[in-house]
Amino acid sequence: MGKRLIKKEEIEKQLEEIVALIEQVDAKMEKVIADVIEERYAQNKEQLGQLEGRIAGVERRLDGRRGQAELRLSSKLYLA
Repeated sequence: MGKRLIKKEEIEKQLEEIVALIEQVDAKMEKVIADVIEERYAQNKEQLGQLEGRIAGVERRLDGRRGQAELRLSSKLYLA
């Protein structure tokens, strides 16, 4: 019976060590996941800013072309 008691204590100690390791891994995984989410958020925010800039540039060009088209049309009317 003494051997059983010793084995039981050893097993309980090993299980406690395993649980502690699992908790450490869980905490590290949470940190890694949070870091990845923050990194992706920053990347997406940067890409969004770039796209907004490109859209603004396209809108400016379109507005410029509309103004030119109106001028062309009006100058044609005066010439006719």
